Amino acid sequence: MTKGSMLRAAGITVVMAVTLSGVMAGSAYAAYDDMDAVSLSKKLVGKDYAAGQETIAKGFDASGLNYYVYKMLDYKMPRTLNDQFNMNKLLIKSLSSVIEGDVLFFGKDNTPSSSGIYIGNDKLVMASKSKDEVVTYSVNTFRSEFIGARRILSANDQVRAKLVLEAQKYLGTPYVFGAKYGQTQTFDCSSFMKWIFAKYDISLPRVSRDQALEGKFISKSNLDTGDLVFFTTKDSNGKIGHVGMYIGDGMMVHTYGEGGVKYSTIDSGWWKDHYVTARRVID
Repeated sequence: MTKGSMLRAAGITVVMAVTLSGVMAGSAYAAYDDMDAVSLSKKLVGKDYAAGQETIAKGFDASGLNYYVYKMLDYKMPRTLNDQFNMNKLLIKSLSSVIEGDVLFFGKDNTPSSSGIYIGNDKLVMASKSKDEVVTYSVNTFRSEFIGARRILSANDQVRAKLVLEAQKYLGTPYVFGAKYGQTQTFDCSSFMKWIFAKYDISLPRVSRDQALEGKFISKSNLDTGDLVFFTTKDSNGKIGHVGMYIGDGMMVHTYGEGGVKYSTIDSGWWKDHYVTARRVID
């Protein structure tokens, strides 16, 4: 995952939890509905096949589909099929070992001629020249031609994406200072972060000031999705009093005041002026 992104964004593209159709109309954001390679791939089924293309408007070829999906996840991969196959990413040599989101390559003698994104249940999505569109195939259709798969996102990248998706579930949940941890009817900033990260076995202290001691320091210019960002508030007397989770493109998801859980920019306005530091707890 590129630094300071997902969606600067994994890709997932955010900023304001927009729908996939909205995302597809523009550039990649960092967080949107169904921000993952499988969901994105499935929503491209039925789009046109077009040699040399990688856009919704013009269509996709095999490598163009891969390129587009991972661009939406804010991961910049090479554009050509051969370069994608030779990426410096984990090479999976057995179909029995692939997981959802892996890019599968088919061809002969380590020279790929086609590819697709594995979506689970022995199925993949690919831009098919013979079908003239993006289609879903059984992996068994190409089993004899399988030459390997690349796992584009690391395990930590996948956790970061899942954290964003988990946080989205609570958009609009009311803010209550001192909200009791362990329930989800209300949150304050630190109980929200503690709750979200606990879903992925990352234990955080209950209070934002203590959370700011976890992990390692990250400069604002190197923020990545999943980093904790900290601020002062009007009531914190110049000390840390607020925390959110960076989701890319200068945005964070957090809860504070009216509207409860929401997306906010950290590059302008109040939060820019009251930014203190950031910590990385996924490394």
